[in-house]
Amino acid sequence: MLLFLDIISSIPEFCVIDDNKVILQQKITQDESDRLSDNIIQSYIEINKRLNLSKNLKKISSTIGPGSYTSLRVGSAFISGIMISNKIPYSPISIEDIINFNSKKHSKKNLGVFITSSNNQEFLCYKNDNNVMEYNKIESNKYSIPKHIELILFNKTKINGNNELEQIKFTFFEEFYNNFNNLIFKKNIIIKPIYISNNQLLN
Repeated sequence: MLLFLDIISSIPEFCVIDDNKVILQQKITQDESDRLSDNIIQSYIEINKRLNLSKNLKKISSTIGPGSYTSLRVGSAFISGIMISNKIPYSPISIEDIINFNSKKHSKKNLGVFITSSNNQEFLCYKNDNNVMEYNKIESNKYSIPKHIELILFNKTKINGNNELEQIKFTFFEEFYNNFNNLIFKKNIIIKPIYISNNQLLN
């Protein structure tokens, strides 16, 4: 079995895949006012009772940000505990992964990803002209979309600022499920969430 945790979205969720089939999708919180830290352990316990993850879990993965600082910290610590204690191979799924997957899918080179996380925190992510990832937390309406961006992927609401730019909705679960066979799972990985503050990468 493969366990995936989406800790970026406003409503985080667990997903379990077995034999290339989705056998469980479970929201960890009921609405955006609920805290991940208050619900993640109980949610996992319920899944473990149903599927006996303690025995059957073979791989584990999670999103790594950017997103809510608190959710990333709580989720990454939780996943690290399971991974280390059970010696399970882990693979992160990053925004760069999602851009790479979709560049091939949509035959476009320059993609941006617009993320809405908990507490309505918003981030615009893309590769710059030097093919280096940039992560920008949107703090106000005063921002601009780089001119080289051809397509925006968004997980909740469209980004404002360019009505002519093509925008397509996605979910982290769908991106993971459609591409998990392309990820590399390793043991003893240190999870490095992408924390953004004042548009500075804190890692």
